[in-house]
Amino acid sequence: MGTYNEEREQLRAIQAVFEKAVENNSIEDLRPYTDPEFSYVSFTDRSFGDFDSFCRQWGLTREEMVGSGSFTTQLDPEPTLFFDDIAVCYGNSKNKLINKKGAKFDFTSHWTVIFKREDGEWKVLRAHNSMNPFSNPMLIHAVKSKLTLSSLAAFVVGGVTCLLLVYLILT
Repeated sequence: MGTYNEEREQLRAIQAVFEKAVENNSIEDLRPYTDPEFSYVSFTDRSFGDFDSFCRQWGLTREEMVGSGSFTTQLDPEPTLFFDDIAVCYGNSKNKLINKKGAKFDFTSHWTVIFKREDGEWKVLRAHNSMNPFSNPMLIHAVKSKLTLSSLAAFVVGGVTCLLLVYLILT
C-alpha cells in the first residue's frame, strides 16, 4: 500500500475517467475500473447488480433525457477514508444537462463510491448517487410544462364552452 496521497491520486485518476466518460457518453470506459461484484444505486431509485445492467440503463436513460444534448459532471470529493483494501469516497457533484429539446439544467447530487483494491489496483465495488427530489430541476420543469399545457387546455375548453352557451342562449 502506498502513502495516503499516492492512493488518493490513483482514485482521482479514476474520477477523471468517470467525468470524461459521462461527458463523452462512453460509460463503458469505466469497465476496467469495476470489480466483478460491482453494484450501483441511482437517484432514480433503480438498483443495478452488475456493470452490464448499469450500462444498458445508462444508455436508455441518456437517450431519453439527453438525446443529442449534453451532460457533464464534476465530482467534488470529501477526504477519502481508507480501511486496509477498502476506500470510501463520497461528496457532491455539479451537473450540467442540456436535454434533447435544448432545456438547460444545473443541479447537484450526492454520491458515495466504495473501492476495493485488487492486485494493487482500485476497483469500484459499490456506488450510489442521490439528489433532493424536491429540488430536482428536471422534475420541476416537467411539472411546470404539464401544468402549463393543462391550463391552456382548460382555457380553450372553457372558452369554447362559454361561446357555445352564449350561442345557445342567444338563439
